[in-house]
Amino acid sequence: MSDIAQENPVSPLFIWFASIAAGTAMANNYILQPVLPAIAASLQLPLFYTGFIAASMQIGYMLGILFLVPLGDSVNRKKLIISQFILLSLALFAASLTRQPLLLFSAGIVTGAMATSAVQLNALGFHITPKGATVGLITMGISAGILLARLVGGSLADALGWRGMLAIFAAVMASMALLAIRCLPDVKPARETGYLSVMAQLPGLLRNVRLIESAVTGGAWFFVFSLLWVTIMLHLQRPPLHLPAGTAGLFGLAGIVGLVLANYAGKLADCFGCRSVIFGGMVFVVAGIAILFLFPASLPGITLGIILFDLGCFAAQVANQTRVLGLHPDKRSSLYALYMFFYYALGAAGSVTGPWVYERWDWQGICLLSLVMVMVAMITTAMGYFNENSVAHVSN
Repeated sequence: MSDIAQENPVSPLFIWFASIAAGTAMANNYILQPVLPAIAASLQLPLFYTGFIAASMQIGYMLGILFLVPLGDSVNRKKLIISQFILLSLALFAASLTRQPLLLFSAGIVTGAMATSAVQLNALGFHITPKGATVGLITMGISAGILLARLVGGSLADALGWRGMLAIFAAVMASMALLAIRCLPDVKPARETGYLSVMAQLPGLLRNVRLIESAVTGGAWFFVFSLLWVTIMLHLQRPPLHLPAGTAGLFGLAGIVGLVLANYAGKLADCFGCRSVIFGGMVFVVAGIAILFLFPASLPGITLGIILFDLGCFAAQVANQTRVLGLHPDKRSSLYALYMFFYYALGAAGSVTGPWVYERWDWQGICLLSLVMVMVAMITTAMGYFNENSVAHVSN
């Protein structure tokens, strides 16, 4: 453990706050998904274009990961996280007032960029206590934010409208900025490095084979995650199910098993290795998609499919993040930024692609495309395992 980690032992207060704050920040990337039909009606948009509204936050998150997250290696993370929560609150409040689709799209990009405070919190936790279990605990909070975002966002929108819902989230983010002043440790970076110097080092990090493997596998399943969750909200509100936005958002709770598993996945990665957990998670994802394909109009079938799907995605994500954060102690934020950039680039592609595929090939097309992308993740993981074993065998 580094000297910094020894000087700043992890505290329960920090872990609890980091988990909750990271979850609420991440939730902002998903709160509009259950209300896309309402936004389309309010702004008089074709349903297809709402995919761009949903993707705007992921595009912003992707840009924030590339240009903001590397700052964690060169500046005080506490000050950076507080600043991001303040700007996140302002962006959400602006989005609640706008009546122009382009301005809503722009506010979504800023919202997504500032929501990368969740990434900073995860990196800070691993910096203090570099264990998969720490990543698992904070990722559990992030998972809760993802799962509850659709339920809370949909329910608030049913009661207050989608604009009122955004205003409530803006107030919550302002509260997180105030709490961060008290709850976050003041940890200085390992070395003072200029922003341009940090950014100049990013291309060289792409030579890391394990980073590339993590980016491809994580990006593939997050494409599927975004694709399915955007379209399942549309699917549940259309015939034959006809569920309102708040009720459709309840299906986010079906993934609560995945939330619980996120903590254990970090411990399993510490014991059995990251690839084993990643591959096992993808097996659960395949099983969940198969059930969603076979029972598209069955509420119990959809519920079971979501449970297995979310369980697999969250387990694989914890293991993948643990692997990336362990690659280079002094460049964790930079490595994590590159990983999450590709991760969210494919996630945004899934959000944009989802409504387009759903309108042309319906739910079956969504499930088949999802299976293809999961196969890409599984093959990449298997190839990484066999390649490393071959190198080790030759060395011996």
